[in-house]
Amino acid sequence: MKKALLPFLLLAIVTGWVSAQTVILDFETPETSTTFQYFGSSLDPTLNQVVDNPDASGENTSALVGEFIKPAGAEVWAGAFSNPDPATLLDMSANNRISIKVYMPHPGNLSIKLEQSPDGGDNWIQTVTNTRVNEWETLVFDVAQPSLEAPFTAAVGHVYARLVLFFDFGSNGTDEDVVYYFDDVVTLPPAPTIVNILDFETPETSTTFQYFGSPIDGSFNQIVENPLPDGINTSAMVAEFIKPDVAEVWAGAFSNPNPSQLITLDPGSQICIKVLMDHPGNLALKLEQGTGGQPNWVTIVENDTPGEWTELCFDPTSPSVEAPFEPASGSFERVVLFFDFGTGGTGEVVTSYFDDLVVKTTAAPQARTIHFRVDMNNYTGNFDQVYLSGSFNDWSGTANPLSDPEFDGIWEGTLELFNGAYEFKVTLDDWAAQEEFYGIEECTRRDLSGQFVNRLLLVSGDADLPEFAFNSCYDFGDEVLLTFRLGFGSTEPSPDGVWLAGGGNFGDPGSDYRMVYQDEGYYEITVPRRRGFSGYYTFTNGNCPDYSCKEDISGQDCANPENFNDRFLNAAMDNVTIATCYGQCTQDLLCEVGIDRPQHDAGVFELYGNPAFNGTAVIAFGDATGPDKIIHLSDALGRIVGQWRVQDDMPFYTLSLQDLSRGIYYVTVTSAHRYYTRKLIH
Repeated sequence: MKKALLPFLLLAIVTGWVSAQTVILDFETPETSTTFQYFGSSLDPTLNQVVDNPDASGENTSALVGEFIKPAGAEVWAGAFSNPDPATLLDMSANNRISIKVYMPHPGNLSIKLEQSPDGGDNWIQTVTNTRVNEWETLVFDVAQPSLEAPFTAAVGHVYARLVLFFDFGSNGTDEDVVYYFDDVVTLPPAPTIVNILDFETPETSTTFQYFGSPIDGSFNQIVENPLPDGINTSAMVAEFIKPDVAEVWAGAFSNPNPSQLITLDPGSQICIKVLMDHPGNLALKLEQGTGGQPNWVTIVENDTPGEWTELCFDPTSPSVEAPFEPASGSFERVVLFFDFGTGGTGEVVTSYFDDLVVKTTAAPQARTIHFRVDMNNYTGNFDQVYLSGSFNDWSGTANPLSDPEFDGIWEGTLELFNGAYEFKVTLDDWAAQEEFYGIEECTRRDLSGQFVNRLLLVSGDADLPEFAFNSCYDFGDEVLLTFRLGFGSTEPSPDGVWLAGGGNFGDPGSDYRMVYQDEGYYEITVPRRRGFSGYYTFTNGNCPDYSCKEDISGQDCANPENFNDRFLNAAMDNVTIATCYGQCTQDLLCEVGIDRPQHDAGVFELYGNPAFNGTAVIAFGDATGPDKIIHLSDALGRIVGQWRVQDDMPFYTLSLQDLSRGIYYVTVTSAHRYYTRKLIH
């Protein structure tokens, strides 16, 4: 994998800095689109739809948007989580805001939750209210604010994989389904510091401009009422600019007296001004009377949105269009404006307006010092030089060489990187050799193309990274291999595949932890982990992100009812092989010994009264049931909260839920060597 790699996150910054937004989702390309899985309502666990924009106007004229339905009777916590998660991480190490466009049929709110932080950040949730009804509006979430849920920490400084949406969080569903739309999930850099120079609302922030280059030379402009208080400018007073019918191409107006506030340009500054013009044109802005004797500076910005207020911003780092053609720096006293610079009078008087002259400054991010130590003692091939190749150097095979100062096989080096997410690998001799990963390693991520797997580096501050071995997430000797072998006996494996999953350790079904069929008749996967690893896991017979095809080992001795009836692996101090059977707590692959396992059959029962609004639900038994019908009711954590045996002559059974708290439950009926489980919302 050389330069053909499409990096997982294109955030390489090596010679300068860029403070810009990152599009996470806009539903216009496969890379910027995903679906969301509903929960807390009758739609659980279906996926939402990407649909045509119902109102392509205003702030959102894009073609496709996400749909969100809150059904009648939905829980107060009903929402939807990204499934699969966005291809691009929500990087809050380099940003501190998230914006999302919403279209809502009533005043309400949107809560977003950030989960699954690969760098250990706490889950984070915040709520923002909408102010517009039946039109697109951009809501902005400040992740530097504390979460609304324990442990109440901020998300800034961390990276997250999963996005959860809650429309009208805290409110139950109404008597009818409510449809919302959302689009353009974007991470934003810190908001700039804004210094107000002129807004024409107070004496301190107002002045007049003296005309030149036309018959009204020597006269002053007027401060007038805003002729169009709409859009981005609803202020009361604005400045008028008149260009007479026979004006010179260089006609303009200079501040007289000068603004009371100096125009001071720091690194990362830009000058912005709102304008209202009745035609496409341009505005030239000139800064004069530099306090440090620096030369005047002038540049031009086009305006292609006539008939409405728009904000034009001028970059002081651009060279002036006049000699000595230098960028602007320091402080200036005078502002000069030229509407339609380079165009003479048109034969009629043209009136334009301007307002809100400000200096916006975004502080340049600080480069972080990241120190690497790579243990090459486990590599048996020949090589001369070790390199770091990644998104931070355009996957160069020679740009960042390491050294072995102690001649002990530990190669070291330092990179200066800005906050963000990067992908990289250790390579040898200009790509003569490279690390190879499979996507099941804790320190790796699969790239957008799905073809390459690389190390993931998350930068949020100076770091002395833990030493790691070539081709391993851990130092030489700290890695153990966990081998899982799964037999099926008479159960038919799904043609969609068999997965190791769950426990917060092995991904969801459909991820990289797909097990491989072996000639000996079982499925197998080997996973590297750090020595001492322990945690929960399960198996699924099929690719079911909602875990509907997960094995059922409830009631068996290897199932933990406090953790979704998952299995548990004790601390692995050496390589471990786990041999067991799907749906059974065996410790070998003899899957039919000592157990008569029921078959999964949807015909066992139907469930009515779901959601159970009146506190009851009715089970209707199917033809597949026999004389012994056993009902298990478990909560969302897998704990058994009720168990009943039903007589043979009863075709129905009424579940009473009045004594149970509101939430999600699972009803399992076993009869005649068959079983089935359905989700019940109370």
